[in-house]
Formats: sequence, structure tokens, C-alpha cells
Amino acid sequence: MTKISIVVPTYNEAENLEALVSGVFDLGLDCELIIVDDASPDGTGKIADRLCKEYPNLRVIHRSERGLASAVVEGFKAARGDILGVIDADFSHPLDAIPSVVEPILNGKADVSVGSRYVPGGEIQGWNMLRKITSRGAVLLARPLTPVKDPVSGFIFLNKEVLKGAHLSPTGYKIGLEILVKGRYSRQAVEIPYTFKNRDTGRSKLSIREYWNYIVHLTRLYRYRFSSLFR
Repeated sequence: MTKISIVVPTYNEAENLEALVSGVFDLGLDCELIIVDDASPDGTGKIADRLCKEYPNLRVIHRSERGLASAVVEGFKAARGDILGVIDADFSHPLDAIPSVVEPILNGKADVSVGSRYVPGGEIQGWNMLRKITSRGAVLLARPLTPVKDPVSGFIFLNKEVLKGAHLSPTGYKIGLEILVKGRYSRQAVEIPYTFKNRDTGRSKLSIREYWNYIVHLTRLYRYRFSSLFR
């Protein structure tokens, strides 16, 4: 069985896809790569299908709907690996950081490992002050739910067993926070520092709507957390 399944949700990532796929497999990890494409009009899905002929461990899921977090959940369901991971397609999560993020799980030291911008050694490049303040605000709002310092990170790896029995129903982009709150793990999640970089090509998917989705998502997670205390 393939040890690691890396899920990459895509929408209009045609400019990045070939470099992303080759870069992941160049890492030499025992992994499969699952591209979950939300009917990208720029041809991302067609490029992914073509690349499957070159990379046997590349798989593609085509969807008609849109939604990053739901795409990740669908990728998880199709995964064959014992370890699941998520990265963005735009290289904001540097590929060379993947081995260090997955290592604590491979070595049996953790069940959940988060690529973190907010632990010593972590960094963010290319953000303006407004986006930095917004991100910090999102972290503070989630702080009562988890001690993880970067709970809104989208760069996360975990043992498949963490999701056993967990019903994931995230809204928007924050699949990592959903996993941290609903996942089943006895050991504290570890955080591995990395440098977040703005995309070089394509357009950001972040919008005012996604900020609203985050508030809706938080509300649901607080309800889940507090209702679980009385079960």
C-alpha cells in the first residue's frame, strides 16, 4: 500500500500543475498524488489527465461543484495511503517543506502535523498589513478550539485513523481547523515551521465571501465542541 496520499484541490491552476506534480514526485516520497479539480475552465483537469500517463502514482478526481474543503474531503475518501496530507496548488506551501512536515508522523511521534507560519522559524512573505491582521484575527478567534498556533493552516498531514468516525463538513477553506477539532488523536498535534509565499502565477481564490464562510465555519465548530462536552 502507498504510505502517503497527498491531496491537492485545484481550480484554474493550469499554469502551476506540471511543475507541482513533477516537484512532488521529485521529493522521492512513497506517495500518491490526488488532484481534485473543480471543473476548472482553464483546462487544469485536462492537464492532470495527461500527466497521469507520465506518473503512475498520480490520480485525478473531476467534480462539477466548487469548494476547497469539500474537494479535500473527497480526496481523503479516495486515498489509499495510511497517511493523508493536503497542500495548495499555488506553491504557497513550498514542496521542499513537505518531508519535514510529514516526518513526525512517519516516525510515529505524532498523529497530526501542521505546517505552521506562527511558531519560531515560521514566516509569511508578500502579505500586506491588512492581510496579516486578518490572519492573526482568524487565529485568535479559533484559539479556544485548539492550542495549535496556526489552526487555520491549509498545510497538514495526519494518520488516516484520525478521521475514523469523524464527520467532516467544513465550509470554505479551513479544512485543517475542522480536522483539529473533530479528529481523534491522543497526542498533541505538532507544528513544523515553514515560510508561506504568495503565488507567483494565477489568481488568489481568497474573497470577502471566504471571510464570511470562516465565521460560519467557526460558529459550527463551537457548537460542535460545546455540545460534545454534554454528551
